[in-house]
Amino acid sequence: MTEVKSVPVPEAIKQLITNSNTLLQNYQLELTTKVQVANKEMMDILGLDPCDGWRLDISTMTYIKQQEPSQE
Repeated sequence: MTEVKSVPVPEAIKQLITNSNTLLQNYQLELTTKVQVANKEMMDILGLDPCDGWRLDISTMTYIKQQEPSQE
């Protein structure tokens, strides 16, 4: 007798997984866009210019200024 090692997932579960993944990806994109817009607005308010090396450090929730590489 052959041992069964896999069983196909029913179509309803496949659709649920696919639809959930699509919704999550869309929501993540929407939230990321909102964070980027809000970050730009806040940096403008604070007078922090990304061209001067300022960026948002998500891990520490602070704005940091990156040091320019030394030119020797």
